[in-house]
Amino acid sequence: MKRVVILVHEHQPPGWRKAYLIDALRESWTALGVGVSYARGIRERPEADLLIPHVDLTRTPEEYLEFIGAYPRVLNRQVVDIAKRTTSQNLLDEGSDYEGPVIVKTNNNSGGAPERWTAAHRYPLVSRIGPRVCRLLERVRGPDLAKARALGRYPVFASLSELPPGVFHNRALVVERFLPEREGQWYFLRHYLFLGTHTRHVRVAGKGPFLKRAECVPVEDNLPVPEDLLELRRRLGFDYGKFDYTVHDGRVVVLDLNRTPANPGTAAATAVTVGALSDGIHAFLAGSQ
Repeated sequence: MKRVVILVHEHQPPGWRKAYLIDALRESWTALGVGVSYARGIRERPEADLLIPHVDLTRTPEEYLEFIGAYPRVLNRQVVDIAKRTTSQNLLDEGSDYEGPVIVKTNNNSGGAPERWTAAHRYPLVSRIGPRVCRLLERVRGPDLAKARALGRYPVFASLSELPPGVFHNRALVVERFLPEREGQWYFLRHYLFLGTHTRHVRVAGKGPFLKRAECVPVEDNLPVPEDLLELRRRLGFDYGKFDYTVHDGRVVVLDLNRTPANPGTAAATAVTVGALSDGIHAFLAGSQ
């Protein structure tokens, strides 16, 4: 029996398994006769024919990279930093000659939430005091985007000139061109999910520019994958993950790169995605001894 080990961070939040696509894939692989287990943290080093790092942080910590380096066969081995400053093709700076709308994001993935969660476990006293201090300062001074290190929602501004002061001096934040895909009242987002050569590629629609899974309506499935995305995958070394993007004025605009994709919004969508991707594991196991 082939052995697959899924490595997660030692401070992964409770109840995390059902939130991620990898757990649904694990169930499918187990049904196919593959032995799959989790390693929480790096204190022990289980034997594996294939290691799947599933450390939901923007940058893989150095001690985890050393742990991963001991395994000969690793999924996403090269994908160690998905920060916006590392991967985004839409970044602007204070002196950019750009007239259109802009969006402010955290440099860290997922609004900076995974790093905030990890810090809360590493520094529990600071995590308890910090939010109270921040809320007090907001009541006294008003909310200040320039001081934010984590964002629950990415704000959009009509132009660079409308940004709050100090945004460009805050290393926790980045500014990008805001390039939605829109037809009439509808906004569109495209999800390209993949495991090796196995893919699911869908286009969804909603009434606002920020499409939440529960609010999206799938409108197209089994789309051809743009060469731009394939080239980006090759360049960054992605074996497994999800790319979110739009097509704006005929150009592919990548919004987000994720190496730990969440489950789709419904059980039916999860089942379809697992059915499309699951067999992709065999190519990575084929050469293991």
